[in-house]
Amino acid sequence: MSVKDWLIQRKTQWLATFSRFPIAIALLALTVMFTLSDIYSRGEPDYMNHVLSLGIGVLLVVSVQLYSERLSIDKLYLWGIKLASLILPLLYYFYLTQAPLGFNQSGSVRTLVLYFILVILLLVVPTLRSHLTFSDSLIIYIKAFFSGLLISVILFIGISAILSAYTTLIYSLDYRWFSYSAAIVFIFVGPVYLLSRLPVFDEEKHDLSINEAKSIPPLLEILIAYIIIPVLLVFSAILIAYILINISGEFWKDNLMEPMLISYTIAGILTLFLAENVDKKIPRLFSRFYPYLLLVIAIFQTVSSSLKTADIGLTHGRYFVLLFGVFSIISTLIYSFLKSKKIFIPFLLIGLGVISILPMIDAVSIGINNQLSKVNNIVESAEMDEEMTEQLGETLSDEEKAKFSYSMNYLNQQEKLDQLDWLPDNFAYERDFEQTFGFNPSFHYYYGSDIDGPFPSGSRYAYMELDMTQPNVIPLADVDELVELSTYLGSQINVDLDNEPYSLKFVAERDALSVELLENDSSVLTYDLSFIRELAWEVPVENSQRPLDELMFTEENEDVRLTVIVRRLEVEENTNVEGEFIILITYK
Repeated sequence: MSVKDWLIQRKTQWLATFSRFPIAIALLALTVMFTLSDIYSRGEPDYMNHVLSLGIGVLLVVSVQLYSERLSIDKLYLWGIKLASLILPLLYYFYLTQAPLGFNQSGSVRTLVLYFILVILLLVVPTLRSHLTFSDSLIIYIKAFFSGLLISVILFIGISAILSAYTTLIYSLDYRWFSYSAAIVFIFVGPVYLLSRLPVFDEEKHDLSINEAKSIPPLLEILIAYIIIPVLLVFSAILIAYILINISGEFWKDNLMEPMLISYTIAGILTLFLAENVDKKIPRLFSRFYPYLLLVIAIFQTVSSSLKTADIGLTHGRYFVLLFGVFSIISTLIYSFLKSKKIFIPFLLIGLGVISILPMIDAVSIGINNQLSKVNNIVESAEMDEEMTEQLGETLSDEEKAKFSYSMNYLNQQEKLDQLDWLPDNFAYERDFEQTFGFNPSFHYYYGSDIDGPFPSGSRYAYMELDMTQPNVIPLADVDELVELSTYLGSQINVDLDNEPYSLKFVAERDALSVELLENDSSVLTYDLSFIRELAWEVPVENSQRPLDELMFTEENEDVRLTVIVRRLEVEENTNVEGEFIILITYK
């Protein structure tokens, strides 16, 4: 094909796309205009609400257009439906003015879920009243998406090279020119090209173009059959081995497993759909047996998440984890035993997504109410009132402190502390928490394995530091050398001292903490500092700043005196010691 023919074909294709999606392309153009204005004004005023609302409008209008291609709808009536669908993004824009994204997590969560629902809807629409399967639709969109992405990346690289050459050789351009070009390419050119790659979903008139669009590329076929499926199976074997080894306890409280299991389940379900179009032995066996394996793992993940929720309470993040667990179990049951009904799996996902953003039962509202209840129950069980809240730290166990600080931190993020009637007037979380309750607001970070719990029976982390709220005067009488060092330099640090031929060796490893003075590689004095590590475990996490006299330690013999001052010490089980130290050396 000649360049002229290629250009004519592209022109015809783009004109057809503009006539097919006129409202969607107009909304994309408006999105670019608002984005350019935001870049030019450096965010003042902020046009993010406009951009997000227009994006929702684009997804809705495209979905309406694709669905209409399956039906015989009068053009005037179709235009009416498209314009009516813009009511949702308009209402959403007014909602964002009341729940700004920067200050209200409810707005952010609803935005993410709404976009997720509309993307799934866009994938499902071609399968409605059609012979196309969800697997076919996935293939079509994957091909269109990566084609658009490739075109956009190459075009942006080319434009950036031209702008860079112009800036270097002729005239220095403002950095915003690169942002302008990125906005135009990735918000307008890329999406329009993606739309141009979608076939007209009318099987009676465009059967050939639909068949071509849903044909799986050889590269994707190889990736699915010989890379993605084998990797998933090996990962499954490792996962099952871990669950069996730790089934008695560790698995149920390992928070790292939760996002891993969720990601694994998502990848597994998507691969099951994609493998349907691969006519090879491995994918066929995979589609037959893998759903049962996925079902077992989904059940384990949901039970584990439920136990964590019972321990630390419900937040909007954990709400979605549990909701996804329900989806995983139901979808794998459908795929395993009701395979003819698997078209309902994406609709199930859409339905659960809609539930999670409905008022009163949405993720954020449920999370806030649950954490309010947890905090009030802890305070009531401690029999505290507004006059006695400063005694709470003395009354609660470490586990209760961790749960209390975790819930209070969540409520503070949601700006809902004003719903706790027993809090003192004008309570400021960061300023007043420790003074009001008698322990640190970050207690849950130190006591538990991480922010998300669950909370073990003992601490796994210790920390202490030199109190810098008051000036510290370090006596330097008769001190010959002063050495400052940090374990960031390594677990074994060698320092050549100014007084030759002396040198200093500092060791901070998992099982050893010591400082040694050497003369020509011969030991003059070794000071075992293991007791400092043990001391750190005795320091309460809510009062980790210690005075100078508690963090200054001395050892001497007839030749030398070493004084070690701890500026900061961080100890975690089964890891090396981290810290900063000052070492004073006096030669005799």
